[in-house]
Amino acid sequence: MPTVLITGCDYGIGFEFARQYAEDGWTVHAICLNDASRDKVTALSSNVHFHNLDVADEAGLAALADTLRDQPIDLLINNAATFAPDGPGTLMLPDIGEYTRVMKINAVAPVYVANAFEDHVARSDRRQMVFIGTRSGSIGDNGSGGHYAYRCSKAALNMAAKSISIDFAKHGIVTAVLHPGSVATETRKGGQIPVDQSVTGMRGVIDELTAETTGTFQRYDGGTIEW
Repeated sequence: MPTVLITGCDYGIGFEFARQYAEDGWTVHAICLNDASRDKVTALSSNVHFHNLDVADEAGLAALADTLRDQPIDLLINNAATFAPDGPGTLMLPDIGEYTRVMKINAVAPVYVANAFEDHVARSDRRQMVFIGTRSGSIGDNGSGGHYAYRCSKAALNMAAKSISIDFAKHGIVTAVLHPGSVATETRKGGQIPVDQSVTGMRGVIDELTAETTGTFQRYDGGTIEW
């Protein structure tokens, strides 16, 4: 069966990806920020391997990549992300440290994850790499403003994923940014879409990715979003 590596599996979309792929018999490498997530993640299946790692830890990523050096990874899902609360003023900015933290997790870390596992994905049969974005990161779709740290970080992720799609094309790696919809999770209870529905939809999109659709921004229920 294929192998998937997923970041941000503590809860929500990442955990649901791990659950669904494990249920289908895939080997799952689940990266979680909190060691407290170990029991619920490993309880999913004997096929699930738990890794306690901060995706912004470059040395930790390199160490994990070395540990898994003999393991081809068919699908890499860069899912880990964070948000910043609104601050005061017209722009409602968080403090600059918080803004920087969001950029680091949402836009910088996924590039280093992709870099660390480039060879693993290149050696696999499926050779797929996806980034969980949001239409909030679409410049063309922005009609409401606000949420500067989150929007800017996700817009930067779009650019990174597009560049990665070009640079990894030599390996036959297919990449895409996926918009999961407004998902109801433990930390975002106002979402309208059940997390299992979102993940099932995104899995369908992933299964249909080809060399012709690499480097695109896709909705969980089909269709392309403008950058």
